This record gives sequence, structure tokens and C-alpha cells, in this order.
Amino acid sequence: MRKYILFPLILFVAVLPFVSCELETSDNGDLDGFWHLVRIDTLATQGTCDMKQERIFWSFQKDLLKVDDKTGGNSSILLRFNHSGGNLILSDPYIYDREAGDIKLGDVEPLRPFGINAITETFSVEGLSGSHMTIASPVLRLSFKKM
Repeated sequence: MRKYILFPLILFVAVLPFVSCELETSDNGDLDGFWHLVRIDTLATQGTCDMKQERIFWSFQKDLLKVDDKTGGNSSILLRFNHSGGNLILSDPYIYDREAGDIKLGDVEPLRPFGINAITETFSVEGLSGSHMTIASPVLRLSFKKM
């Protein structure tokens, strides 16, 4: 008799986690993940800045981008992004501060160290694979390596 009561209980406990959870996924493909900014090219002057020794990272997940300076020299910033039609559009920047509350940015200056020169900026995606990404704004070309 115990066997008939115990089996449904074990089955219920085993199936419950799969029924009660819903996984949230994105359609970002190769874009999702943690990217190291390795080079910035200035399009007007053909100048190049090697960023490999710097610790500037872009992290994409779902519809949020976090740009981060791992040296602590600049504030971390959260942005919304839309990746479609060969473009990457960044918008709605906030200084990332969970303890004091995120602060909406109205000034582009805190974004400049990350290669972003406008509150709403459109980059064309020149190359994107599982390991490298190259994007270009009207002013800069940014090259990344996936970590």
C-alpha cells in the first residue's frame, strides 16, 4: 500500500520544477555575452587606438547592455539596445547604481570612454561571429573580442 502512495508523490516532486519554471530566452544569437573592447578606429582621421590592455567591456543580455570599466575609472552604465536589420541601436542610458538607484543620463560625456558618442546611437554591424564583433558609428569603428 505504501508503494502506491509513495510513487505518485515522488513523481509529483520530480515534475514540479519543470512545470513551475518558465525560461526566458533572447533572439540575440552571437551578440549575447561578454565583449572586450580591443580597438577603436577614428573614421575621419584613420587613427587607431589599441584598447587590448584597457578593461572596457560590453555585456549584452536580452534587451539590456551594460558597459563597464573593470578598472573602476568610469561608472558602469546600463542601456537598452535593439539589434535588427544590420544595426545596433543603443538608447536610454542609466548610471548603474543598485544601492542608490540608477540615474538616467542626459549628458553623453560618461558614455564616451566606452566608444558611445550620443544618448541614442546607431551602429552598423560590420561583423559579428561567436568570437569577434565590429560595429561602426558615423564617427568610430569599435572592435571587440568575446570573452
